[in-house]
Amino acid sequence: MLKDADPAPDPQAWERLKAGIDALLAENRDLTARSVRVELERDALLAAVGRQGIVYDADGGVVACPCGESRIARSLSRMRDAPLRYPDGRPVRPEDLPGHRALRGETLESCRFVIPDSGDEEIHITVSASPIMIGETITGAVVTWQDVTGEEQTRRRLAEVNTLLEGLFESLGDIVGIQLPDHTILRYNRAGYEMLGMTPEDVKGRKCYELIGRPGPCSVCATDLVLASKKQEVVEKFVPELGRYLECRSSPILDEKGEVALIVEQLYDITDRKRAEEERRESEATARALLDAPEETIVLLDAEGRIIDVNETATRWFALSREDLIGMNMSEFFPPDVAETYAARLREVAGTGRAARFEDTWEGRLYDAVLYPVGNANGAVARIAVITRDITDVKRAEDALRKRTQDLNKRIGELSALYEISRIIERPGITLDGILREAVQVLPSGWQYPEDTVARITVRGREYRAERFRETPWRQASPIVVNAETVGMVVVCYLRERPREDEGPFLAEERSLIDTIAGRLGRMMERFQARESLEKSESQFREITQQSFDMIYTCYHEGGIAYISPAVMRILGYTPDELIGRKCRDYVAPSSLPVWEEGRKRIARGEPVEGLEIVFRRKDGSVAFLELNESPIVRDRSVIGVHVVGRDITERKQNEQLRQQAFEQIERNIEQFAILGDHIRQPLQVILGMTELLEEGTAVEKIREQVERINSYVRELDRGWIESRQVREYLRKHELA
Repeated sequence: MLKDADPAPDPQAWERLKAGIDALLAENRDLTARSVRVELERDALLAAVGRQGIVYDADGGVVACPCGESRIARSLSRMRDAPLRYPDGRPVRPEDLPGHRALRGETLESCRFVIPDSGDEEIHITVSASPIMIGETITGAVVTWQDVTGEEQTRRRLAEVNTLLEGLFESLGDIVGIQLPDHTILRYNRAGYEMLGMTPEDVKGRKCYELIGRPGPCSVCATDLVLASKKQEVVEKFVPELGRYLECRSSPILDEKGEVALIVEQLYDITDRKRAEEERRESEATARALLDAPEETIVLLDAEGRIIDVNETATRWFALSREDLIGMNMSEFFPPDVAETYAARLREVAGTGRAARFEDTWEGRLYDAVLYPVGNANGAVARIAVITRDITDVKRAEDALRKRTQDLNKRIGELSALYEISRIIERPGITLDGILREAVQVLPSGWQYPEDTVARITVRGREYRAERFRETPWRQASPIVVNAETVGMVVVCYLRERPREDEGPFLAEERSLIDTIAGRLGRMMERFQARESLEKSESQFREITQQSFDMIYTCYHEGGIAYISPAVMRILGYTPDELIGRKCRDYVAPSSLPVWEEGRKRIARGEPVEGLEIVFRRKDGSVAFLELNESPIVRDRSVIGVHVVGRDITERKQNEQLRQQAFEQIERNIEQFAILGDHIRQPLQVILGMTELLEEGTAVEKIREQVERINSYVRELDRGWIESRQVREYLRKHELA
């Protein structure tokens, strides 16, 4: 081209141009070699880190794609309709492709994307992207990626396995816990939290023994045993805090050094099993006790007649120990003929499956024997229980009892008659005549021959008799005594002759019966008389109470005043109806409350109270002085109330106040007498002394005479003062002042 442009170039210029072109070519070859080396180093580096990459120019064109035509490379190099998706399934917009974002200046590190593959398969990749900068200008971008599909599949399989294990862990019916060697709980399964009644937040980080309220580990701890042995340990124990028996099965999880890192503890609730074992042991003990308790001889045989077990009575009967008897055959204890009879009975019971019972005599004693079949699970007779009881004494007792029963049947009639008499007497509202009329009809049923027995009762000239009654030689009588006085007679007669007994045709028991009935009728009449006397006394008492000038009332702790006499109207102005049910304390003046409470304390101790002076408030607002005499009401050894008789001493109190005032006035008068005597004597002495200065005469004599006269008056006052004091002391002595 240069030659064509300048056919005659300057040779020097030509040489310089040629040299320049050679230099440029050499530099270009060097740059090309260096570019190839960089690309090889880049590819080696990407391969070393398990990644592939694409280099873009500033316009988004692919400059280099050392990974070939892989699907991932094609997807990342496209600018449109990108098949990439985010892990949550959202599609990636073209403008959000890693290369585009890097060309905009963003740097991405290990972003996860998903590329759909054929079918349902997916390719999972992690992408990093960064812009290529020359100065501040973005001249291109590098995008690298790594296929993590296998890792994602492994992660998903691991998550599925973890989910399955977690489901199995939570659904286990037994309690499973994971703890550290120092007993710190990491977690339990659902059954564990339900047993403890706690949430995972309540449990995590706490010691296992703290969860049941203990300050330290259990004395026998499976976890401590695992720490020592580094192998699975099993412990059974009762946990009182939970009220359960638990089987604690602890298994160690060792670290790479062989030390215990974690402990998996499985707790099995064996309460039912333990209790079943205890019940079985108790049942066996009970069965043995029941077997040994009876006095009967009990032997358990197999179908061949060999002894399997015996009770204590059997060992005494055979005079051998239980260990010696077990395994022996019953035929060894009897003569051949007797042994064959017993063997036939055993075969019959074993064949029919029905119990057999018989009586037999052995060495002069009578025995009652029962052969009872015991079936196995298939219903076949595998065991036969032989229960033998010595009934010799029982048979003798039955004979005696039979005779005694005949005698008792006679006594039943007597008791029936006595019961009927008692029932008639205790019937509410029945009169004395009604009792005696019914009694003569009931009496014959108590004698041996009621069909031929008649009765009569006489009381104070009145007669009560049965329709067929007539006097016969076969007669029995008993007097009716009331308060040591015979007031009547009970007579029983047989209408025809009977065999002779203890008292003519009568038994000794019949004599006791007629005497008992007569005594019961006498006591009944005494009760009737006492009731009449009581009613009369109550009537008289109520009449006296109603007419009494004293206030009489009954007051209970619970119900207040139950009765109060009409005198309350005169004393306090209230009607009895106004005070019924009220508390006495409500009407006591405040000044008398301390004395009143002291009286209540004495009554509570069961002590009577006399002369208790209390001020009560009247209905009109004035006060009344009452002197109370109180008696406690005692029932079942407890004080439940009080009986009170209150006497109105208001007038007496007022008179005492007047007398007190009078005596106080006397005191004042006496003191004035003494003062007056002193006041008179002193002037008289002065007057008498002045007369000594005067000449004797009629006037002096007259003055002396008058002074003596006044002195006599003063002496009279002195004697009156002394007598007044004596009167006062007398009155005080006799409580009149």
